[in-house]
Amino acid sequence: MTVLIADDHVLVRDGIRLLVSSILGPVRFLEAGDGPAVLRVARLHPEISLALIDLNMPGMEKGFRLTDLARQRPSLPVVVVSALTSPDVVRRTLAIPNVYAFVPKSATSDRMRAAIEAARFGIRLPYAPVVEQGLAPEVTLTPRLEEVRALLRKGLSNKLIASTLGISEGTVKNHMTEIFRALNVSNRTQAARHNADTV
Repeated sequence: MTVLIADDHVLVRDGIRLLVSSILGPVRFLEAGDGPAVLRVARLHPEISLALIDLNMPGMEKGFRLTDLARQRPSLPVVVVSALTSPDVVRRTLAIPNVYAFVPKSATSDRMRAAIEAARFGIRLPYAPVVEQGLAPEVTLTPRLEEVRALLRKGLSNKLIASTLGISEGTVKNHMTEIFRALNVSNRTQAARHNADTV
């Protein structure tokens, strides 16, 4: 079995090579350090049966080069290994037909194992963000924002919160936006429940 590892950092390639060897056993490795090299190596070596590719290498154009690879080698299964994990990047990458898995560089070896097995058997692995172990980082709100959030938890509307605190409804909306941003949530229910179940 021949595996292509593409990353612009030699140390990362070394680490991936060791990990892949522990998963697949003895394999032949080919390497690339930038986008053009990925296309060149893939073209010159039709025997490659799996590729593990970083999105953020020189010449990858944030991953758009993967589309060129898909056209050149449509049957080559690809696992993307990347530190770029924004929802848009992940969605766009997994939309490429021969990309079977997206593995954050912060993921565990078990995640990599699952991604490689999925790609080998032609199964698309759903993306799951890496959740850091331990306690969530403490979020600090200003006293005013805490007051607004306390009333939100009681189920009060923006109008009633404004009336209770003696401020305008527009100010309450601004405070809500700040609370959502600070807590990294997108609606009132999430803001009210955030950390409510932590013991």
